[in-house]
Amino acid sequence: MKRQLNEMSLATFDVGSMPLEDDFDEDKRNVDRAIADKIKTGLDYPCYPQLPGTPTKPMNMALQYLKPLSKTNSSIQVSGQEAHLLSDDIKDPNGPVGVERAKYFLTFLRDHPIGRVRGTRACVTGPFTLASYLDLKNLMTCGASKPNVVRALAGILGKSCKRLSDLGFDLVCVDEPFLSVMLGRKGHALYKYDEHFVVEMLDRLLTQLSCLSAIHVCGRITPMVKTVLLQSRADIVDHEFTLTQENLNAYSREDLERAGKYIAFGCVSSTNPTVESVDEISARLGKAVTLYGERVLVKPDCGFGGLLGSPDAYELVQRKLINMVTAAKTIRQNEFT
Repeated sequence: MKRQLNEMSLATFDVGSMPLEDDFDEDKRNVDRAIADKIKTGLDYPCYPQLPGTPTKPMNMALQYLKPLSKTNSSIQVSGQEAHLLSDDIKDPNGPVGVERAKYFLTFLRDHPIGRVRGTRACVTGPFTLASYLDLKNLMTCGASKPNVVRALAGILGKSCKRLSDLGFDLVCVDEPFLSVMLGRKGHALYKYDEHFVVEMLDRLLTQLSCLSAIHVCGRITPMVKTVLLQSRADIVDHEFTLTQENLNAYSREDLERAGKYIAFGCVSSTNPTVESVDEISARLGKAVTLYGERVLVKPDCGFGGLLGSPDAYELVQRKLINMVTAAKTIRQNEFT
């Protein structure tokens, strides 16, 4: 049964990726470290770790799904970091794909009582973003430009969402960063997609969830992005507000109340290694509460995987998350008690 949104005001979670190299298919030392350290930061709803790969062992939010799909689909070919679409006819693999890391996360939490969490979060790469990785080098002819490909992937990813919901995750987020590119600033969508088609494809995933649902779109919130997300079945709209402060003007409290949604508020940078102070984060969250009332959840702008290679990146990210959790607790006590 869905947890009531009104119980989650200023609850904290992370987006997923961390600046450690993926070793899920090896000894899992980095995976285990990331899980344990997320719990230790005090996050309310930690997400299973999505760790970036290396040039010799690539992994990312798309390959997590496209690699297993390529094993059952001759229409998809993965070569190193690139994925190619050989045919628009993508076959349903008759089961969920890309959920192995999430399953391992729950097993680890069960077997290693490190600390208490309020719940767990999972992320699924959305159909438009996943399709965009197919023949990525040409924006206008990549997989996202082909409605049959998007439709097939939406059906496949819907099964992954259902599996995550059945496993007991409290919140599943559909990651769709490509929407900020596809749904333009001037009211025009790439590939001549209309808003109804975009909503329909997103809802194919969201209708499979019995837990809370979110859609994450980083970058600028264009009017079309706002319209699509408010019309979708998502319980939570998830955006970055540290790097893209103009997003503060995208939604009003009335917009969220009318649509029955909460907003996941990115309040620490996922690209700048500078650690924000508790006071700095508290000021941002105070502004969010002023704008949106109690309909605020707390998170970083995006995943931290892009910081891999920066000096001391992992330790800096831990400090960012600890400060974020502390700030959220402070605002929660001051505003809602």
